[in-house]
This record gives sequence, structure tokens and C-alpha cells, in this order.
Amino acid sequence: MGGAGFLGIWTAMMAAMMLPSTVPLLRLDHVAARSYARSAAIASGYLAVWIGFGCVVLLVDMLVDDRLLGMHGRRLTAALLAVAALYELLPLKRRCLVRCRAPLGRMLVGWRDGLAGAARMGVANGLWCAGCCVGLMAALLGLGVMSIGWMAVVGVAIFAEKVTPIGIAASSVIPAARTVAAVVWAL
Repeated sequence: MGGAGFLGIWTAMMAAMMLPSTVPLLRLDHVAARSYARSAAIASGYLAVWIGFGCVVLLVDMLVDDRLLGMHGRRLTAALLAVAALYELLPLKRRCLVRCRAPLGRMLVGWRDGLAGAARMGVANGLWCAGCCVGLMAALLGLGVMSIGWMAVVGVAIFAEKVTPIGIAASSVIPAARTVAAVVWAL
């Protein structure tokens, strides 16, 4: 698959997986501004971050001779799962998750007027979200980035972490499950 094809699929995938966890921020902004155009600008800025992330993935894939996105062995899958599990335990992950779970705080501190300001808010939100979810994305790369089943599992994990009341607790269980999966995959 070419780069443009990958980025198209990646963008659709990120929209399906990531935008649902951004709905609380979009709702708050819409209540405050009463503008669908502004909500679309936030969502566009948010997706721009994930498209940028997809470009980085594509670049890394080219640098490693198409081994990241193509078929790869058990070792690479296990390594990606282990790296993802370790990332989930870092203070950076927790800091980003706390920000992602507080859309009102992001509105109060990060409010920007106008459509360009809304797009900037979307980019800022996307960066916090990327910091929160990069471990899950690394796991998805190992498990099969184009697998609808694994996308659904990761999407549910992201939603649970960022939106539901069990989010912080879920972020403690997910690395343990991923570590077990890495060991099983390696065997």
C-alpha cells in the first residue's frame, strides 16, 4: 500500500477510534460558542495531529524497510507490546491522561477565539491525546494496524481511559494485560 493509501485509511481509523473520546470537549465548546463550524475546526485540528502521527509511522516504516506496517514476526510484535506497556507506566502518560479526562479545564485554560483559535485548541487537545494514547498506538502497530478487531479493542480501551469513571483504574490494568500479551506473543 502506498503512503497516500495508508494515510487515508489511518485518518479514517483515527477518526473512528479517537473522536468519540473527544466528544465531551466538543460538546462543551459547542455549548459555549454555539457554532458547528467551531466544533468542526476543533475536530480538524485534533485529526491533524493524528495525521501527523501517521506520517511519522509511515516514515519509520520506510526507514525499516516496510517491516513496521507489513507482516512482521513475533519478536517485533512482542517488543512493541512491551514498549507500549512500559510507556503506560510513565508519569508522562498519567499527566496526559489527567489532561484528557478534564475537558472543562482545557476549555478554561486553553480557550482561543475564532475558527483559527478553535483549530489551535484542537491541535493542543490532539497533542495531549497523542501523549495519552501513544502506547496504545504502538501496541496496535504490533497487533495489526489495519485489523478492525484490534482497532475496536484499542478504541474501547481509549474510550474507557479517557471518558468513563473507571479511566484511571483502567490505565493501571491495561499495561499489565499488555505485558502478559507480550510474553505470550514472544513464546
